[in-house]
Order: sequence, then C-alpha cells, then structure tokens
Amino acid sequence: MFKKRLPNFFRGMSQSSSAPVGGSLTGANKKPAVQQPKWHQPAKSEENTPTLKIYNSLTRCKNEFIPLKPGHITWYSCGPTVYDHSHMGHARNYVSTDICRRILQDYFGFNIKFIQNVTDIDDKIIIAARQQFLFEEKIASVYKEVSSALLEKSKSYLNFYIGKNIPEFSGAVGDEFIPWTENISNFEELKSQNPKFPMHLAAAKRAYHAIYKSSSTTVDLASFLSDIKDVAVVQLDKEFGASVTDPQIFKKLPSYWENKYNEDMARLNVLPPTVTTRVSEYIPDIIDYVDKIIGNGYAYATDDGSVYFDTVKYEHSKHDYAKLQPWNKGDMSLIDDGEGSLSSQGTSKRSPSDFALWKASKPGEPAWDSKWGPGRPGWHIECSVMASDVGGSQLDIHSGGIDLCFPHHDNELAQSEAYFENDQWINYFMHNGHLHIQGQKMSKSLKNFITINDALQDYSSRQLRLVFALNAWDKPLDFKDSLVSEVKSIESSFSKFFTTVRALNNDYKHKVENGEYVSKRVTEEEKKLLNDFEDAQAGVDAAFNDNLSSGQALRSLLDLVSKSNGYIQLTSGGSVPLKIEVLVSITAWISKILGVLGFDTRPDNLGWLDDSEAGEVGSHEDVALPFVKALAQFRDSVRNLAIKKADLKDILGASDAVRSQLINLGVSLDDRPDGSSLVKFLNESEKQQLLEQQEAKLKAQAEKESKKKQQEELNAKKEAEKLAKMKINPSEMFKDASLYKEYDESGIPTVDANGEEISKSMKKKLMKQFQQQEKLYKEYLESSKK
Repeated sequence: MFKKRLPNFFRGMSQSSSAPVGGSLTGANKKPAVQQPKWHQPAKSEENTPTLKIYNSLTRCKNEFIPLKPGHITWYSCGPTVYDHSHMGHARNYVSTDICRRILQDYFGFNIKFIQNVTDIDDKIIIAARQQFLFEEKIASVYKEVSSALLEKSKSYLNFYIGKNIPEFSGAVGDEFIPWTENISNFEELKSQNPKFPMHLAAAKRAYHAIYKSSSTTVDLASFLSDIKDVAVVQLDKEFGASVTDPQIFKKLPSYWENKYNEDMARLNVLPPTVTTRVSEYIPDIIDYVDKIIGNGYAYATDDGSVYFDTVKYEHSKHDYAKLQPWNKGDMSLIDDGEGSLSSQGTSKRSPSDFALWKASKPGEPAWDSKWGPGRPGWHIECSVMASDVGGSQLDIHSGGIDLCFPHHDNELAQSEAYFENDQWINYFMHNGHLHIQGQKMSKSLKNFITINDALQDYSSRQLRLVFALNAWDKPLDFKDSLVSEVKSIESSFSKFFTTVRALNNDYKHKVENGEYVSKRVTEEEKKLLNDFEDAQAGVDAAFNDNLSSGQALRSLLDLVSKSNGYIQLTSGGSVPLKIEVLVSITAWISKILGVLGFDTRPDNLGWLDDSEAGEVGSHEDVALPFVKALAQFRDSVRNLAIKKADLKDILGASDAVRSQLINLGVSLDDRPDGSSLVKFLNESEKQQLLEQQEAKLKAQAEKESKKKQQEELNAKKEAEKLAKMKINPSEMFKDASLYKEYDESGIPTVDANGEEISKSMKKKLMKQFQQQEKLYKEYLESSKK
C-alpha cells in the first residue's frame, strides 16, 4: 500500500538497484532508473587567500602560524611579579596579549590552553616583604604621634639613605639640602650614571620636607610615615633584615598584591588564564628540574649551595644560546639585573654569563631544603618548570614584554632545551612593545609609573582597550594626549552609530507592529552598502591574518560605519526608503568583531555595552519604548499642528520643552523630514554631549534675546527723541541767543550773536534744516488730530 502512494520519482528509485545507471529498459513494462544530474563542483580559488602570520621574535619576522596540534594552541604568558601596584605597563602587556588571544580563539577558532604564572618568590618580593614587616614592627606600631624621638630617628634614616644612594648630597643634609637640590646643573649626567638617581632624590626630598616641617608644625602621623617610609626601610633592612625568618612574612605581601592584580585585570576585561601557576607551589618540581639539567651536563653546583647554568658548555654542544637577542650576550648590566639584587657577590661561577638555577639562601631570605642545601629558585627557572609541567616539551606560543627578551626568556629557552635535549622549546615568541607615557618610559623599579587604578580614574576600561587595540601589539606605544583624543573620537563614532541603528530598528519594529507597509525592495544603494560590507569583512580578515592587526581591523570597521552613516543620511529625506535589515546585519557583525577584540557587547548584538547599561539591557528600553513612543507621537501631532497654524507657537515651545526633559532621561527625539521623530536611547556620554549642546543653545538664545531687548530699548529711545524733536515748532527751533541775534519772519536766523550777517551758504543749510523740521512738525500735528 505504501509503495502505491509514492510519486513516480520515488517509485523509480525504489526499484531494483541492479537497474542500469544509464536508464536503459530491461523489459516492456519496466521504467529506467533515475540518474542523478551532474553536479559541478566549484573551483577552489587560492588567489589572495590570507594566511595567518605572526611576528616571531625568534626569527624577527612574520612567520606562518602552524600549531603543533591542529585546532589547538598551548600558550605560556609571563605573569606578574607581585610586590606592588599593577601599572600601565602591565595593562599594555596583558591587554594586548588578551586581544591577540581572543582573536586566535574567537575569530580563528583555536582551542587555547593559556598558562600564566604568578611570581611570588623573587628578590624584589623578598626585599619588599622584609622592609614592609620591619617598618610596621619598628616604626608604625611603635609611634602614636610625630614625637621628637621619631623625628631624630627619621633624620638618621635620611642621612643613611642619602649617603648610600645619592652620596653627592651627603654633606648637604639640613637647611642646605633643599636649596642644593633645586637646581642641579649635571642632573642628566647623574641620571645617566645612575638611572635610579631621580627616584632616590625624590624620596629624600619628600622625607626631608616631612621631617623638617614637622619640627615646627604638627602633622598627621599617617602622612608623615608615608613620606619617610622609603628612606627609613633602607637602614631598617640593613640592621634587622637578617632577623626576618618567618615564612608567612614572605607570603603575606605577594598574596595581597596578587589579589589586587587580579582585580585590575578584571576591570580591564582581561580573560583569566586557563591555568595559573605559582612559583611557591612548584618548589619540588623546580628542584627535580634543576637536578636533571645537571644530569644532562648543562649545570653545576657551587660550594655555597647554589646551582648555575653552564652557558659555555651549552653553546659548545648542539644548542644555541641567546636565540632572541644574541647581540646582548655578555652584557653584564643585563645579566646582573637578571640575577637580582640579592645574588651573592664573588661567587665561583665558571663564566660571568652563567646564571642561577638555584640560589643558596642567606639570613633574611626564605629557604627550602634541597640536595645542594637550603635555597630558593632562580628567577628564570620558574617559568621553564611551570610552562613545561602544563605544556610539555614543546609549546606553540610564549609571550611577555620586550624587556624580558634577554636574559629572562633567552635563559628560559636554554634551560628548557637543556632539560628536554631538544632544539626548539618554543615555536613562536610574541613580545609586546614598550609603553611610554607622554614620551617617558615607565619602570616599577624606578617608581615612575602610573597605576592601573589611577589610569581608570581618568579613562574608562574601554578607552584603554581601544588605545591598545589601535596600536600594533609588537610595536612601541606612546600614550599621549593626541592618541587619547583620537580614541575618544573613535569611541564616539561607534557609540553614535549604534544608537542611531537601534533607534531606526525600534522605529521599524513599531511600524510593523502597527501594520504599516514597509518596502523590502533592494535598491542600488543597498547593493552598494552590501558590497562595502563585504569589503570590510575582507579587510578585517586580512588584518587579523596579518599579525593579528587589531588596529587595521578597527579602521576597517570605522570605514564601514562611515559608509553606513552615509547611507542613513541618504535615506533620511524619505526619497530613498531605508532597509533596516542591511544596517542590522552590519551592526551585528561590527559588534561581533568588537566582541572578538574584548569589548563587552549587548545581548541584541547592536553595539557595545556601556557601563550604565550593565544589568538592565533588554529591560530598560523594552519597558520605556512604548511610553516614549506614545509621547513622541503626541509631540509629532502637536508640532505639525503648530507648523500649520502660526499662532500656536506656544505649543511648539511646549513640544521642545518635552524633548529637553527626555534628554535628561537619556532619550533623544530627532526631527525627520516627514514630520515624525526618531527615538534614540542615549548612553551617558551622548546624553552629556546633548545636554551641553542644549545648554549652549539656551545660552545663545538668551544672548540673542538680550541683544534684541537692547536694540528695542535703543529703538524706543530713538523714537522718544524723534517724537520730542517733532513737537518743536520750526519757527522756534533756532531761537538761541548764544548763537543768533536777528531772525526773518519765519524764524530763520539772519544775524549771528556777534552781529555778523549770516552767509548765503549758511543760510541755505539753515533753510534746509527748517524745512525738515517743518515736515516733522506737520506730521506731529496730523498724528495728534487722530
């Protein structure tokens, strides 16, 4: 029964599979088997197909990105050393890295295992933790006021600090110190000799002002302690540092700053790592790792219980040392800085270039037991161990700041390749460029940095991300006023576009809901805009493939916004009907790309999310729209009525007053040629901008009214003067004894006050004035009769 109901086409297919494909007849009553029509496979086009390339510090050029495992990336990022505030340099590094990570993950679709460490054992941390503890124990918890005893101690601390760090001024402590330091003729020379000279000088001057001002004036204790702390801890650490042995002291400070770092990254919308590793939790692994490097013949222990990497032995094997910056090999200033300020002097290293894998701990330093004695990890070894533990013997990507290239990352490479006995531990090294603020390089060690918290007081998280997204991640970046102005302009362009498209979309939906006919016919204008859309998509794709170029991608988006605005402007007159579908598609795609770059976007995909909208998108507009639209329709009707009847200006004024009130509520009503209004929901910056424009307009109107009033008063004054003049009888107008003595029968002067006869030319002028006044007087008499 079922077969009988099948159409002929299916019945033919259901017959014996032995039927010839060609459809030949096998019997008088049999039909040929159905032959599938030929399908023409589209030809592959390799022309201009972008290939993902990334700038690789290991080759100093862009290389095609080929992951170890298709579709997957193992990525290790050098994390923070947590002993102080996170600053703008960290923001540049981690936001730029976050943007690259998001592009690879959310645009190219890679599954990324992102590993990032927290360095919580380090020379800087040890010193900072020790000094913080000593200052609290010896000073902050002891003194309850700025006493004479505290002042004397503080003077001693200042003398010691100056003698140790800026000995050039050791003889000037006292009343001479400040005048001596105000105008330093060789400042730049001293700075070049000692980069920390400005920092030390600033700390000494700050303490000096606090100490010597406090001699005569009562000051706040907390402020005083803050001002002297930097100079006090140096002597305290020298005297009592070796006595600090409690391990908790060295955990408390990095734990605090790690939490602060995480808070800062969350405020900057940086994705958390897939895996976070801490050095303090990897000590046994580090010891085993170092031991294997020794076993492989690339490291050696010294008599003091330290272990050093043998750079000479390593280079004389099949390996290359300093792959990233070979020109810096042997630069002792960089090598010493990489070893840390607490490294032992006069060690029995075999070569000056050798670096510590394990450091023998001295009094006042944390220590863990090892086969070489009590000690702690060297700085470089931690990353090799933690990255290898999660990522294995070879990783796709390693990233960090450009300042870490040598010696830190070069030493990481050497250690890891010595451990695994392989040729290439990392395939792609991505280094973020330096950040300068107004041309000045920042440094936490020099204490001339701007904290992320301070930066977020002046700029929004979105503005900071725009700054970093606009600039190439691997190039230097100068955070200066002109760049900030550009970013704010770009932000405004996007926001205004999103607001307009949402308003147009709401307007379209309202028309449909009310049964209005809306044309769907695509015109040449929409086709052109769709071509522009495709060009922008190709531009973004090419940008992302070319070294994850977020800046070029953003400029492609801005160009599309500009062209879309042109289309909106073209259709605003009503002669070309606007097709909302094209604009919504474009806006959704732009929002998607902005989302890829880490900007929070709205659930409706029509723009980015503003702080003021957090938690209420999808409810605020949905609830408010019917009421605002009804109000807009009322305003439209009243406005059109007033336009038709000139005596209804007051209604127009009321209409404008309603619009002003709505701006305060975050709603703008834009007048359109057809007499209707376009309802826009404003973000906070747009609202403030309109309020400022409104205030400026009111001010201009007030000035105009004031000038009009002044003119009216002047006109009234002139009119009054004219009227007073008109009342004068022309026969009386020249009756002035100080000027004239004799007159003719009309009252025109014939002899002046000196007895001289009036000249003909003068008489002619007087006659003309008489006639003018005669005319005015006649007008006055006639108007009086009325």
